[in-house]
Amino acid sequence: MTDRNRDPQEMLRRLEQMQADAEQMIERYNRLSEEMGANEIEVVSDDGTLRVKLDSDGKVAQIGIDEYAMRARQSLAPAIMMLIEQAKAEYGVKMTAMAQSLMGDRMDVMGIVRGTLPEHMRDRFDREHGL
Repeated sequence: MTDRNRDPQEMLRRLEQMQADAEQMIERYNRLSEEMGANEIEVVSDDGTLRVKLDSDGKVAQIGIDEYAMRARQSLAPAIMMLIEQAKAEYGVKMTAMAQSLMGDRMDVMGIVRGTLPEHMRDRFDREHGL
C-alpha cells in the first residue's frame, strides 16, 4: 500500500466524493424520469378499441377493451399481446434513453440494447433514435 491509501483524510475525501457523485446520479435520474414521462406508458391500437398501460416498473397495469373489440373475439388475444409487446418496447426505449443520458459517453447503452433486439424491432429502434 502507498502512503496515499493509508491517509485517513484522503480516504474520507474519496468517500465524500463518492457520496456526492451518487447523490448527483440519483438527482439526474429523478429529473430525467420526470422529463421523459417514464412513470407509465400507454399505447392504443390503431382503431382505438384496445389500450394497454404499463406502470413505472414496466408491468401491465391496465388493459382497456372497447365493446366493438369484443366482437372480434378470435383476434382479441393476439391483438392484446401485440399491444403489450409494443408497450414493453416503448418502455424499453425510454429506459434505454434514460440510461444513456445518465451514463453519457462512458458506455454505449443504445448500442448494447440495439444488439440484443430482434431484427424487426431494430428497425423501429433505429427510427426512433435517428440511427
